[in-house]
Amino acid sequence: MTRLSCAAQRNAGPRTTKRSYPRIEIRPRRNSGEGAIGYLMRVAQAHGVPDLSEMLLQLGIPWFQLAQGKHLDIVANAAAIDIDALSLDTGTVANGVVLLRGERLYRGQWSVYAGRRACPACLAEDPVDPRLPRPWHRAWWDVQPLTACPVHGLALIGSCPRCGEQLDFRSTSIDRCPKGHDLIGAGASLVPIRKCAGDGYLLGRLGATPRVACEVLDDGNFGEAIQALDLVGAASLKGHALREARGFEKHVVLDAGYRVFAAWPAAFDATLDALLAASGIGPGRWGAAAAYGQFHSGLHELGNGPIATALKERTRRHAVANGVAISRMVFGVVEPAKDLCSIKEAASRLGVGFERARRELAGRGLVPQHTRRGTPVAIPRVAVENLLSERRATLGLRMVAKELSIGRMQARRLASAGVFGGASTILRGNLDQFIEKLSAIAPRVPQKDGTPLPKGCRTARCGIDLAVDAILKGRIHVAGFCPGRGLDGVLVRITDLRQLGKDGRDRMTIDDAADLLELKWETVRGLIRLRLLRSGKDGIARAAIEAFRRDFVSGVRLAQAASLCSRTLMKVMFEAGISPAAAPPRCRQVFYRRSDIVSSRRIASTYPALRAAASTNEAA
Repeated sequence: MTRLSCAAQRNAGPRTTKRSYPRIEIRPRRNSGEGAIGYLMRVAQAHGVPDLSEMLLQLGIPWFQLAQGKHLDIVANAAAIDIDALSLDTGTVANGVVLLRGERLYRGQWSVYAGRRACPACLAEDPVDPRLPRPWHRAWWDVQPLTACPVHGLALIGSCPRCGEQLDFRSTSIDRCPKGHDLIGAGASLVPIRKCAGDGYLLGRLGATPRVACEVLDDGNFGEAIQALDLVGAASLKGHALREARGFEKHVVLDAGYRVFAAWPAAFDATLDALLAASGIGPGRWGAAAAYGQFHSGLHELGNGPIATALKERTRRHAVANGVAISRMVFGVVEPAKDLCSIKEAASRLGVGFERARRELAGRGLVPQHTRRGTPVAIPRVAVENLLSERRATLGLRMVAKELSIGRMQARRLASAGVFGGASTILRGNLDQFIEKLSAIAPRVPQKDGTPLPKGCRTARCGIDLAVDAILKGRIHVAGFCPGRGLDGVLVRITDLRQLGKDGRDRMTIDDAADLLELKWETVRGLIRLRLLRSGKDGIARAAIEAFRRDFVSGVRLAQAASLCSRTLMKVMFEAGISPAAAPPRCRQVFYRRSDIVSSRRIASTYPALRAAASTNEAA
């Protein structure tokens, strides 16, 4: 095929057939890392063509297809270069991703339509190369998240520092802006960049700089590594306000993310601790979305690649350790560690319900306080086995009730009263010692009037814990004892239990209150109607009895103290201006307020005995 000059190619017009394209007459040596677009810019500059579109027109390649990495065979055949090496250095769009130098990028991370960028210091080093004394465009400059050159510590420029003109691929002068201003000398006016470790790692993967190993990032593809650096860096810089990290320059965010991954996992755990502390929630109060904020949603958007899996696994472990509920939508179904188990598994192992297992584990400090029921909690299996061993040596309320032949509520009252040793758990040895104490103080021959203790307590309305305590202290006589029947074999008298129940109850009936106040039943009813004696639905409290004794005194008591008859007492009180608080017909007896009598000067001067009786709180 005849080789034509560039001018001859322009005069010849477009190609008539698809494969009959002319060869390029001047073919500069392509650099490693130089893509098809950058190489054709130098070829056009070597032929004196100022516009790249003219070169593409002669080759018959549409610009938008070349930007996607297509028709590289035409470029390789026209320039007589290796197509495999050219394909490696050219960003090629395939199946929704971009392939560049063996790495996979996402479409949003690569674009030659957004304009051209360059490093002035890199361009300044190019003319010293004797093989190709012309600056060339690096393919990695088109990776959008990369904004700095770690080799020279300078930011990539996308416009001319002198005139502000946007750099593009249309002009074939790589070292000059579209208006002809030199870009090489612009590097001296740029501010040096120190925090660009993230850009250095990414460029190392593209072969631009020596590669730096990072265990977590190396497992994922190039695009996922960029997303992970951006997410973790933003969380490290701004915490919950990830969107505010957009105010930072891109290389600062990538640098912060790389430093976290470089110190994995300690630095990442510290970042999670800061997010949890900034959320202001307590352990178990909310889920991971509230605890980790926008970082949680960022994990969901990160996908399911190797890097995302490592981040989610570490975050899941941090959430479990701090009592934060996780979502399957983000973290998926993750198998727990072999040395840990959930509360549900622990309950199954212990043979109890979920709530009971949760209470027992919380009592041992294995469940964080204020943790919601749906919060995943990791329980060491060793602790579950130790608890199971202890449970085998202890008795539950059902077993205690069966051993003592009593109801479960009665067994619970005995356990709460500390009858079995005062411990929170009931040991079989303590139960045996309790039965031996009862058998030692009880006669062997049962009496005719004896009643089994559990039945007698229910009949006499007496707490079984009070009855057992009275028996052990000798305040109640045991009529008989039948071995092998538990407390059902302990025989007592109903009258003893009845009196014990009255003494132990805080609430009492009207009859009991009348006996305690030494009044008649009808009188107590009248006092209740007059609201001088408070009574509730469940009876009269002892505190109400004491309050009545403190505030009121009966006319009978006053008459006896002053040696007066009832009529004379009422006349004396009337003359002193003291009215009764209760009197017939609303109440069968007369009662006065003690404060009225004590404060009366007439009573104090004429009847000091009445004042003394009103001041003494002995009986109503």
